[in-house]
Amino acid sequence: MKEFKTSFHFPMLACFPLGIARKLAPSCAAVLAMLVLSACQMASPGGSASPTELAEALNEYRVVPAARAYINVPNALVVMERDLGSATEQRVTLPNATALSGENTILLRAQSGRSANNTRLVLQEVLAQFGGAPVPFSNITDSALTARSDTYGDMTYTVARPGGDVTCVLAIRRAHTGGRALPRGASALDMMMRNCVSGSVEQALAPLGPTAFGLGMPRAGL
Repeated sequence: MKEFKTSFHFPMLACFPLGIARKLAPSCAAVLAMLVLSACQMASPGGSASPTELAEALNEYRVVPAARAYINVPNALVVMERDLGSATEQRVTLPNATALSGENTILLRAQSGRSANNTRLVLQEVLAQFGGAPVPFSNITDSALTARSDTYGDMTYTVARPGGDVTCVLAIRRAHTGGRALPRGASALDMMMRNCVSGSVEQALAPLGPTAFGLGMPRAGL
């Protein structure tokens, strides 16, 4: 039986003496793999990459029962979830009775100490981890934000009125509890909501208000 050998050609080794090139060749595949991985981990222009960007690219959402949503959302249409390793993310779709394009959604991320620190939320970091600002908030800046507080902490938001009686809000907040217990190892729950309604700012913000939370606290760490 003939023996077949597979060889690889590495042009970059041509500049080395033959003996050295032979020693370097076995390690080239590992070096190339490291270069590819480094390229995948590079931040996007402006330094706005999510810390879980690679996991987001590799893991898809799956539909889960509405009762599994980390907060209380009685009118949720669909709840989807994905595991990002150091964090677990949910996407809750809300009804949209307006003619404005885009979905009304609440994005939830159960954060561990490895995926986020416990300082206050920074707008650009939140937008990076949740994939950017939705319509009609594409050009949102920190100066447009307003804050309010309730029993469960602070909520920061901005308002857009695209026409008629339609009111849209983009709201973000961080809490250390949810409507039910957070996953094991989670230390905080980050939230971002886009909600457009035919009504008032209060109605638009309601899904992230006090009724969204319960008595559940994060379970013990990993």
